[in-house]
Amino acid sequence: MSRSLRPSRLRRAGLLLLCAAAPLGCRSAPLLEEGPRWPRPVRGAVVSEHRLASEVGARILEEGGNAADAAVATALALAVVYPQAGNLGGGGFAVIVPHDGRPEALDFREVAPATATPERYLDESGSVDPARSRRGPLSVGVPGSPAGLFALWESHGSGLFSFHELIAPAERLAREGFEVDAWLERSLRAKAVRERMAGSAAAQRIFYPDGIPLIRGQRLVQRELADTLGRLAARGPRGFYAGATATLLVQEVEHQLLAAGQEGPWITSEDLAAYRPRWREPLVGWFRGHQIITMPPPSSGGIILLQVLSVLAGFPVEAERHAALDELALAGEASAGEPPAGEGPGLGLDDRVLHWWIESLRRSFAGRAEYMGDPDRTEVPVDGLLSSEWVARCRMSIGEEAEPQIQAWVPEPPEEGSQTTHVSVIDRSGNAVSLTTTLNSSFGSGILVEGAGFLLNNELDDFALQDRVPNQFGLVGSEANLIEPGKRPLSSMTPTVVREGGHTVSIVLGSPGGPRIITAVIGVVLRTLLFEQPLAEAVAAPRFHQQWKPERTEFEPGWDPALLEALRTRRGHEVLEKEDTWASVQAIRVRPNGEPVGVSDPRRGGAAVLEGLD
Repeated sequence: MSRSLRPSRLRRAGLLLLCAAAPLGCRSAPLLEEGPRWPRPVRGAVVSEHRLASEVGARILEEGGNAADAAVATALALAVVYPQAGNLGGGGFAVIVPHDGRPEALDFREVAPATATPERYLDESGSVDPARSRRGPLSVGVPGSPAGLFALWESHGSGLFSFHELIAPAERLAREGFEVDAWLERSLRAKAVRERMAGSAAAQRIFYPDGIPLIRGQRLVQRELADTLGRLAARGPRGFYAGATATLLVQEVEHQLLAAGQEGPWITSEDLAAYRPRWREPLVGWFRGHQIITMPPPSSGGIILLQVLSVLAGFPVEAERHAALDELALAGEASAGEPPAGEGPGLGLDDRVLHWWIESLRRSFAGRAEYMGDPDRTEVPVDGLLSSEWVARCRMSIGEEAEPQIQAWVPEPPEEGSQTTHVSVIDRSGNAVSLTTTLNSSFGSGILVEGAGFLLNNELDDFALQDRVPNQFGLVGSEANLIEPGKRPLSSMTPTVVREGGHTVSIVLGSPGGPRIITAVIGVVLRTLLFEQPLAEAVAAPRFHQQWKPERTEFEPGWDPALLEALRTRRGHEVLEKEDTWASVQAIRVRPNGEPVGVSDPRRGGAAVLEGLD
């Protein structure tokens, strides 16, 4: 049987792919002919945030599976070996790009229970109580990961593997155990994580035996999680959303409500039975001859990615860059020494280009706060936000200095939402899957379902609980993202696939990191396609983050001090130099000879595994 991705049975005829504005060469993705002549990779590759999970996915490829098979198996393994974010009790997005067919987007984001209202998050004074949406039962949305992974396998799997066979490696890792690594040890020692899981006796037993966090080298065995995976394997989604697992989940939430002195109900058996993933039209744009395929709402990341690329495409970035490189060369000759240290000068990234980049992000995030939400419940003006009018107005509004008080605006549309983990996969047939799943905070709500062994998310903090009240990431929102029963919270997850010339997959990437997902993905795309950095350098390079509110721009260590000082004094930016790093990009780039290069962000302990080599 072919390794190609099978077309979704849910695909609608005449699918229109939304795309970015004219500066990117806007057009819908072409229908691809059978038997395309563009090249395929010489081997497959899997990149994730844990080596054991990447090895599971690579083994599926070696045994004849395709990218969808490998992505599902890897994500399920991450639910065992990467409990910080890998999950059954959360949700996510996937962008699926066949070598010889139309791209698709799968939304398996969590939803608010039927009894969810903003009033449940208010204290006695009528103000939002942040603790209610960030930990404990009211932070938990109805999980989407089990249904989403099943839908991805059912619609796009090769047909060579049953769902049970793709779950088997994860079930084995849970039942037999694996050695705790340094990254899990460090996470469990974090004060915020210990406090979050303090109210869950089941989590305490597994991760803090005798009150002591697991340490590197200890074996973590999760038999109850293995049983839950077994039920999912045997019955598909019904093995999670009904029967024993569903009963245990509902009972755990009821127990947590009682312990917190809060009235029920919250997640009910009816909420679980009603959950469905959604197939959506991916967003498509063009940048420097590359087709960018990314996630639509309820992701905000895809729109912002295309907006920023569109705006920067109209600035003389290359001329500015070459002038900066010439100046650097002259300075090096004059000093007869090494070029200045720090990120920026060696790329020709001067303060003016960085200023354009920051200001385009500021305007895009302002629009995020005002207009974006669940497209099934609110009218998100996607066409307007990606129109040539929006791009032109945004670009023209950017002067020579920072404008932190800029407000959101959108033209009239044409007539007619940090703990996350990412998997990037490409197979030998050229099919690609970019898949991001999340629990929101590290270990989610901190609630582990007694008897079922999996952690529950705290994704409902991604809603706007009151207009302009910030969430844990400092993001603000409007009525478009106000919590409602059955609604999906706005997300920052940005799974993305890049095709050279609109045909050959050249890059597959995504990241965890709350709103920093968006700026991390944009940074890697720009560094590889515009500044021509090798993928490993682009992923490892220091990052910056700007999200409109708060007004400052944050920078990781490693930036050129002179560049940051120029932003402050010449451009008027509020610059905050941080000691920590963020996001964890998992990426694949296919070389012109067809050899894939996998890169797992050195900021964490993931791994790239190439088919037949590792």
